[in-house]
Amino acid sequence: MIYEFIELTSAIRVAAIDVETGVEVVIQSPKTASRLDMERVAGAKLARRLGLTPQKKRPDDGSPGRGIKV
Repeated sequence: MIYEFIELTSAIRVAAIDVETGVEVVIQSPKTASRLDMERVAGAKLARRLGLTPQKKRPDDGSPGRGIKV
């Protein structure tokens, strides 16, 4: 896995790239976050994209879209 860090105005753009497949995911993080935290979040997002971690299913409550019932 390769990580790319690009400093923006008030944030850091972190790209995680899988070397074998070339799949890339991107997150944006505040500059105050630690490098380890940024790598952990980007790596977890890449693992989820690659299907290496199970996706949590949300319960289907029959609602037509986003939001909550009040």
